[in-house]
Amino acid sequence: MPTATQFVPAPPKPEEPINAPSITMPSNGHDQYEQMTLRPMSLVQKVRGLLKYGLVRLRGGPMLVNMEVTHFCNAQCDFCDFWKTSNSGKLSDYDYIDALRKLNPLCVTLTGGEPTINKNLPEVVQRIKDAFGFIYIGMVTHGSLMTLEKAETLWEAGIDQIAISMNYLGLEHDAERGIEGLFDHLSELIPQMTARGINIVLNTVIMQDNLDHIVPLAYRARQWGAKISFSSYSDFKNGNRAHLIHNVDKMDKLMNELIVLKAKLGNIVSSAHYLRRVSNYFRGTMQENCQAAGKWLVQLTPDGDVKPCPELEVSSHYSNFKKQSKPIACNRCFYSCRGETEASLTLERAVELLGRV
Repeated sequence: MPTATQFVPAPPKPEEPINAPSITMPSNGHDQYEQMTLRPMSLVQKVRGLLKYGLVRLRGGPMLVNMEVTHFCNAQCDFCDFWKTSNSGKLSDYDYIDALRKLNPLCVTLTGGEPTINKNLPEVVQRIKDAFGFIYIGMVTHGSLMTLEKAETLWEAGIDQIAISMNYLGLEHDAERGIEGLFDHLSELIPQMTARGINIVLNTVIMQDNLDHIVPLAYRARQWGAKISFSSYSDFKNGNRAHLIHNVDKMDKLMNELIVLKAKLGNIVSSAHYLRRVSNYFRGTMQENCQAAGKWLVQLTPDGDVKPCPELEVSSHYSNFKKQSKPIACNRCFYSCRGETEASLTLERAVELLGRV
């Protein structure tokens, strides 16, 4: 079994190339598409959301809490070691509602490990919704254990977004996750979920191996009625540098293409601000200090401990949490949770946010 310092080879590539699928484009822009997979909100809910956003901005965060509901995982991704976990804390080990009240974020993302291993997720979602005047709840999953019935139960409980990790189209997706038949399962399930109005987002990590899949994934998500969000690969999790991007010039062109596609497809939720900065990260020219970790975003473990970000060590128990007063000297990652939350609220970003509300 590889150690954290060993490099792991990339998964084998399928023999046939993956091409962008044909899709039916919106006839009158993409406004209707943008709105159709968002949970309907009353005027009161929208006002509460805007007030909450303003409050969190004024007090200096946290904007986002990544709430780990388990450390167990049934996938075998080579860039993450959660699947090697032999024990994990449980949400019943601490009062997670009390923890979230203390942190009081705008958004909570249920994560893991693989969160769907926790069979009490609908109850967790319902309790969080009931405890706050406004809170946006998402979840990140690889989707192998997800069914239409489970998704509908989570939606009825109040979850606002289900993000499904997908870095490749076809057999390479199965190889990366170590789960046979996963891509076919998701290809059937995702359109069923979006057809019922459930807000589905593909979470795609940009890596050297999948640069040729990025644009086709955006098209395929659009075909499925889903949105797509991009993040940048990092070896921070377990030291695996095999997927780091070395063809930065090619990526420059790709990021420019994605910015253009935002207007064409209407389903790319990554901000233009973030996409423009991805190349800087892989070139090593991005600012050294992280402005987000421990301030705008925090990680809440299944034991009730708080970490400044998913990859840093525990800083305190939630009951003793204090926001990071100074930027953390770290440049090891440029995940979207960092890049999107640490950005200043520019006019361009305000327009993007308002467009989605």
